[in-house]
Amino acid sequence: MGLLLEAGAAAGAVHTDVDPTDVLVGLSGVSLASGGRDQRDQSRRLLDLLMDGLRYRPAG
Repeated sequence: MGLLLEAGAAAGAVHTDVDPTDVLVGLSGVSLASGGRDQRDQSRRLLDLLMDGLRYRPAG
């Protein structure tokens, strides 16, 4: 995960201050939330939120 985040940061696509452990814990939470068929929509939304939070967007 650290290598992926470093590559993303070097490309300017991911925040530079992201802790790999935090991402893994977030992914674990999404995984737990997707246990049943009726929870898949929610898990997609949670994954979208996680990914949006990682993306770097310059201010302004």
